[in-house]
Amino acid sequence: MIYFDNVARKLHNDHKSTRIGFRETLVLECLLQHAPQAVSKQTLICYSWGSEYIGQTSLAKSVSALRRALIAIGADASLVVTVPKYGYRLTQGMIAHHTAEPACSEVDDVTPLPQPSLPQTGRSSHPQPSSPAQRKVPLYRQCLLIAITLLLCVATSVFVVGKMNGWRWSDWVQRGGLNQKRVGALYVFYPPGSELGFSIEQFLTHSQCNCLVYIEKKHKYSTFLFVSKQTHRSTFIRYSPLNIIQSTQKIDEFLQQEK
Repeated sequence: MIYFDNVARKLHNDHKSTRIGFRETLVLECLLQHAPQAVSKQTLICYSWGSEYIGQTSLAKSVSALRRALIAIGADASLVVTVPKYGYRLTQGMIAHHTAEPACSEVDDVTPLPQPSLPQTGRSSHPQPSSPAQRKVPLYRQCLLIAITLLLCVATSVFVVGKMNGWRWSDWVQRGGLNQKRVGALYVFYPPGSELGFSIEQFLTHSQCNCLVYIEKKHKYSTFLFVSKQTHRSTFIRYSPLNIIQSTQKIDEFLQQEK
């Protein structure tokens, strides 16, 4: 006998167990509720995906994954039977399922498969109830929404306080220990106690774009980080008088992509 735990999303017998995916769990629930009768593809999609639009092969992939899970615990993959030009059915009495779930009712197959509006067809006076998995927002999405909301609140507060106190970006740059200089359209930031030098300024004059440039000087070379203010794309360049040709070619490629 094979046992199905829809909460843990597991198939197991006395010797082996394996986990199945979320969609495969819903497909198996619907097949169990109708076993041994065949279930149409449209009904399985409505129960397992709801109003979410899926491709032609999504249901077939889930059924294949379910069959592979059966093989993994030593069961026969033919327990899930394909009904040509209709759907699938499950062999009755081979899989035990003790947890009660909402009924998976058949949906009239009157529209091409798949359609985003499938849940709206058929019995309009008595709409089919969605499963708890469809109604419940996953925990990670809730956490993500909370984090985004908090970040927006903090950003808004900083913006409002900055406007009230007349804060400027240059003030923050100086507080962060960086010098700032305007070279044409470029806003250049470099460490205090260092100078740009004639060759670097000449290179920057040649590399004009609506960008921020961060410069860090090493022993024999300098590193440039160009960040576009419009597209937020960036490029990293290692510059020295010995490789000025390669540096010029790389910044030219970056500027061509920004046009």
